[in-house]
Amino acid sequence: MRRNPQQPLGARGASVCAIAAALPALAGCGGALDPFAEDSLALPCPNVRVIADGDTFVASGGAEDAPALVARIVGFDSLCEYDNGEDPRGGMTLSLTVAMGAERGEGATDAPVPLPWFVAAVGPDRAVASKQVFMTEAMFDSPEARIARVATGGVDLRFPAGAARPPWEYEVLVGFQLDRGQLEDLRRARR
Repeated sequence: MRRNPQQPLGARGASVCAIAAALPALAGCGGALDPFAEDSLALPCPNVRVIADGDTFVASGGAEDAPALVARIVGFDSLCEYDNGEDPRGGMTLSLTVAMGAERGEGATDAPVPLPWFVAAVGPDRAVASKQVFMTEAMFDSPEARIARVATGGVDLRFPAGAARPPWEYEVLVGFQLDRGQLEDLRRARR
């Protein structure tokens, strides 16, 4: 088994991301691998990363300029396990947990706000080999709470045995599922 450490998210635009800066660090990282451990020569895991244009989700509120909620993917933890650690054409399962933070906006109501997010496996040709969309809700500790931590349930991606490409040639992308308007708003806010 190999654990991938949390990927850094890098610098982001100030307007939408100012809220996310207030969120505490949420996700754990995988531990360092022991170079002398028996499984240190294990087959590599696919690279997992949060896409820049999908790390933030803004739910609109009652007023056009007052969001109901701003959520951000703040990290992840992944673990890959090959069926046979010596056979790159054997099957492999990548287990992934994503950590998010959310802050209530000025346009918030008491209604829960769904957070749509996805996991996609992309081949070396940049074609999407598979994509799964999930729905998560931010749960606040109280009606007065402004910030919520959200940890998704585990997601397993199966790379089947005998595939044309080994699993490590794929990249696994994580992001919020945004419509075109949300994506354009996010890009505009980051300029």
